[in-house]
Amino acid sequence: MEGFYKKRKGKGKGSRTIPWQPIAVLVLMAVSFVAGMWTHSVLNRPLQTDAGLTYIEDIPVITDYIPEGSRARPGGLREIKYLVIHETDNFSAGADAAAHNSFIHQNANAEEGIVSWHYTVDDHEIYHHLPDDEPGYHAGDLMEADGGNMNGVGIEMCVNEDGNYEQTLVNAERLCARLLIEYDLKPSKALKKHQDFSGKVCPAKLIDSGRWDEFCAAVEKKYEELKAADAAG
Repeated sequence: MEGFYKKRKGKGKGSRTIPWQPIAVLVLMAVSFVAGMWTHSVLNRPLQTDAGLTYIEDIPVITDYIPEGSRARPGGLREIKYLVIHETDNFSAGADAAAHNSFIHQNANAEEGIVSWHYTVDDHEIYHHLPDDEPGYHAGDLMEADGGNMNGVGIEMCVNEDGNYEQTLVNAERLCARLLIEYDLKPSKALKKHQDFSGKVCPAKLIDSGRWDEFCAAVEKKYEELKAADAAG
C-alpha cells in the first residue's frame, strides 16, 4: 500500500490534473441557487393569521374584537415573536374576563390611557379582544421594533377575589401552549413578562411569589403534550 500512495503522488506521464476551477464554479452556483430558494421562501412566506381558537380543551374562547378604527386598535400586521404575560391587578369581585372585555370595549376610544391586549383569561373562560396578528398597547414600550407591543401577543390573567387564581393559571398555561404551537414559537424564547419590556412588576402575583419559572415550566410541559398529541393525529 505504501508504494501505491507514493506512486499516486507523483506527476508521472499517466497522471491527471483535477479541474478545480470548473468544480468551484459549480459549487458556487449550487450555493447561490440554494440561497436564492431560501430567500424566495422567506419573502413569499404567507403572513401569520389569527389562530381562530374557539375552545382550548374544555375552556371556551369567546372572540369579541375591539372595532376596527378604534384608538385602542392600531391595526397593521406584524410578526408574532412573544407571548407577553400580564395580570389585571383588579382584585374586585366580578372582575373576570367578561368584565375586562366590557372595559376594553368601553375605553377603546378614550382620550388618554389607551390600553389593548389580545386575551383575558379567568378560571372558566377566555375572551379574545384583538386578532393575534395585530399589535396592541399592553407592554408599555410604545411600538418599539422587536418589542412587546409590536411583536407580542398580550395575555391578561384575572386576579379577582371571587375567582380561582390557580385555575386561571392552568387555563393561561393551556392557552400559551396552544399559541406557541400555532405560531411555531419556542417556550424558552417566546414566553415573556410585561416586566421584560417596561420594567413594571407584572404579572405581580407570579413575580412576587417567585412562581414565574414554575409557570413557564407548566407551559412547556403542556406544549410538549400538545405537540405529541398533534403528531399522533
